[in-house]
Amino acid sequence: MRRFLWAIAIAFAWNHGTLTAYAQTSFTVPPAFDGGGVVGLDLETQLQKGLKARRPVEFQYISEIVELVEKGELPRKLVVTTFLAAQQRRRHPLQWFQLALESRARGLDVKLPNLDLQAVGISSNGGTHGVNTPPIPPR
Repeated sequence: MRRFLWAIAIAFAWNHGTLTAYAQTSFTVPPAFDGGGVVGLDLETQLQKGLKARRPVEFQYISEIVELVEKGELPRKLVVTTFLAAQQRRRHPLQWFQLALESRARGLDVKLPNLDLQAVGISSNGGTHGVNTPPIPPR
């Protein structure tokens, strides 16, 4: 008898739109991320906050990337997906974003900002050094 009453209650709720409205709001796929998934912020602000930019050279790099996106030279989807992946990195998300974007954009005909001037700095293995990173003395 209890199951029968439950079935009637569910059928009644479904016919009156209660479950239909719930199903439409809770089981739909969220819209695609346009600028990183945050509403009300432009792409530049999202990159600055999400990638934890602190130094002036980092803000300059982000503004140059946004400028390339606005000109249409760099696909917005490429920047956003790289940003979303970089946000998952707890340590150094901006540096990860820079290197990942450089790697992903190799096949495109676009000139990204020079990382030598952005102070990414892979210091211990003789990699790319930024302007603010002193050279490693030879041993």
